[in-house]
Amino acid sequence: MMDNTLPKVTVGIALYNHAAYIEQCLASVVEQTYKNIEIIVIDDGSNDDSYEVAKQFLERQQKTPAFVIKTRKNQGMCDTLNEIARKAQGKYISFVGSDDYWMENKIEDQVEFLENHPELVLVHSNSIKVDSQGNEIKKIDYSKKINSGSVYEAIIRHTGGINTPSHLYRTSIYEKIGYYDPAFSFEDTDFWLRLSKKFQVGFINQYHTYYRWHGENLSNAKNAFKFYYDELIQIFEKNIQENDLRRYAIRKVHKKCVEKSLKTGKVIEAVRYIGKYIQQK
Repeated sequence: MMDNTLPKVTVGIALYNHAAYIEQCLASVVEQTYKNIEIIVIDDGSNDDSYEVAKQFLERQQKTPAFVIKTRKNQGMCDTLNEIARKAQGKYISFVGSDDYWMENKIEDQVEFLENHPELVLVHSNSIKVDSQGNEIKKIDYSKKINSGSVYEAIIRHTGGINTPSHLYRTSIYEKIGYYDPAFSFEDTDFWLRLSKKFQVGFINQYHTYYRWHGENLSNAKNAFKFYYDELIQIFEKNIQENDLRRYAIRKVHKKCVEKSLKTGKVIEAVRYIGKYIQQK
């Protein structure tokens, strides 16, 4: 039963071709111990039965939180996240991948934390990476990384940052840093850099979410060069004004590209990335 005395939380789901996973995702939201949630699902032009599966699941739940669900032509992840964000009525918002799922205390723990820490705009925690069948692959543990306070430089240096699958943040942040940038496929890196450059974040050392890893993930091997070279460098060039830090960040990307090129036997590409790496010195 919904408790209107609690701050409302918007749970956003950008749904795309996850008919096999969306029920588990939605069930984990519906079964949250926190009782003032609205669910906004936007199907981004799926080619499978994702929309119908999600719609039927929500409609047959007797205790489903308030929800909005729609489907439309494909517009991409950022436009979908932004559409959800603009519809959100919650004080807080959290996005869950349509193939991921949560532990039942995720929202309750995180809302309590942010209510007790008004100086922070976001809280995150740990995740468990699972395969397509839900079997654990490994734990995503941020407890030994730079995980709270100012994490801007930690994101750039890969020494910590924000564990994306586990976030909850204040919706008021959009008024201060804007929405997700549709120029990028890897929307979270750009958004977290903009957020962490101006604001501090918090961390709860608990496991709250399951992050599914399978062949359809955007950041899998076949997309590695686009991520490490094209997009990530553009994101760094956009967000990092400090010259030394920007050069460091871009060199790290080039170094990673060299390693991946050599690992896959692409010697010519490796040589090209070595040249770019040297240019940044």
